[in-house]
Amino acid sequence: MPKTRKNKRVRFWVAKIFVITLIIAAGISVVTELLMGNLPVIAAAAIILIIVLIGIVFDMIGIAFAVCDQAPFVAMASRKIVKARRAIRLLQNADIVSNICGDVVGDICGIVSGAAGAAIAIKLALSGGTAEIVWAIGISSVIAALTVAGKAAGKTIAIKHDKAIVMMVSSVVMAFARGEGKDKPNGR
Repeated sequence: MPKTRKNKRVRFWVAKIFVITLIIAAGISVVTELLMGNLPVIAAAAIILIIVLIGIVFDMIGIAFAVCDQAPFVAMASRKIVKARRAIRLLQNADIVSNICGDVVGDICGIVSGAAGAAIAIKLALSGGTAEIVWAIGISSVIAALTVAGKAAGKTIAIKHDKAIVMMVSSVVMAFARGEGKDKPNGR
């Protein structure tokens, strides 16, 4: 592919991912704010924990696709394993899958959980007293520690179990894509 054409594709992808990220981040932020507005601190912390876990899982998926080799899936596809054909299609676009899962969803969840944690921390700090300030600092610290430690553990798991993760994601994609471009026997 000529260099100028490739540069245009890269610029288009960057612009497209900017818009997608903007929309997803706004959506997640709005939903989080609506859910957490009047919730007790414990319930809000549970929602933040869920957001952190979503970020970790998507980061794992992104890493698995970035490091996974297509060869085992080609062998499975030659034995007519439909999930393997879907996995190959996803792996052919591993850079995009990895970017969307790890960078877009994973990073957005990290940012939103941090912002939500800061909102809880401010809410506690404004209610006065030294104990509330300690709680506020503790919440922010725990969110950061859970996110970083979770992503570190997730990366190790993703690298060791990349094929299983790719196959699982392929199964999920197939479940949601039923009827749309179904894999046909013999590649027809």
